[in-house]
Amino acid sequence: MTDYLGLAAEEYFGIKADQNDLEKLHAYLLKTCGAVNAETVKKVFLSGEAAGFLTVNETYFFREPMHFSFLRGYLPGFIKSGIRICCAAVAAGCEAYSIAMLIEAYNRGIETPVSYHIDAFDINPLVIETARRGLYGERVLREDGSNFHYMTQPYMKKLKNGHRTEYQVDAFLKKNICFFEHNLMNELPSKGYDFIFFRNAFIYFTPQNKGRLFSNLSGALKEGGILIMGVSETAGASPVGLENKNNGDVFYFQKPSVI
Repeated sequence: MTDYLGLAAEEYFGIKADQNDLEKLHAYLLKTCGAVNAETVKKVFLSGEAAGFLTVNETYFFREPMHFSFLRGYLPGFIKSGIRICCAAVAAGCEAYSIAMLIEAYNRGIETPVSYHIDAFDINPLVIETARRGLYGERVLREDGSNFHYMTQPYMKKLKNGHRTEYQVDAFLKKNICFFEHNLMNELPSKGYDFIFFRNAFIYFTPQNKGRLFSNLSGALKEGGILIMGVSETAGASPVGLENKNNGDVFYFQKPSVI
C-alpha cells in the first residue's frame, strides 16, 4: 500500500517520497480514516495534510548568505519601481522574513526607500501557519560565519517558554509578506515577479515533474526576472526558457527580455 501512496506523492506533489515517511502516512490514514483507499488518499493530498508527513521543512534565517548579498546588489535598481519577490517552497518562512529584514536594513540607509512585496508559499499548511505566527525555536538562528546572522537582532524578540527559548518576529515585518498554501505542480496564482527564490527543494522532485515545475516558476517571472536556487542544486537544473548566468559568486537563472 505504501507503493500506492508513493505514486500519489508523485501525482499530487511531484516528489519522490521517503519510504519511512510513506509508512507514517499509511499508519496515520489507518488510524484516522480506518482505510487507505482512493477517497482517503485524495482527501489528504488535496488538503495538503499529507505534506506534513512527506515534505522536508529544514530552514533557518539567512541560509546561503551569498544569495542575500546578490539580492542587495540589485536593490538600487528598484528604488523607483519597487520590487516583487516570491519565496517558493518557503517552509516555515525564515527565507521570506530574512529578505524583508535585508530590505528594511537597506532602506534605513537611503533617502528614498525601496517598496517591496513578498509572496511566500508552501504546500504544507502546518509550516505556513508557523510562518504566519513568526514564532521560532533556537535552531533557526545559526552561526554561519556571515554578518547576516546579526541582521535578525532588531527584528526578533527573545522569549522564555518554560525551559525553551523562542524568538518572535516583529509584526512590522509581516506587513509586506503574504503567506499562503500552494502546490508547485500548479501555476503560481500571481505573475510578474522580479525574483523567485526556490532553494533546496528541487532535489525532491521526480525527473518527469521537473519540467512542469520550472514551467510554473518561469511563467511567474517578469521579463528580466531572476530565479535563485540552492547552491548545490543549480548545476543539475536546466529551466526551459531561462538563461544560465553567474556573477562570479552566484549562479542563477534569468528570463530573457523581449526586444
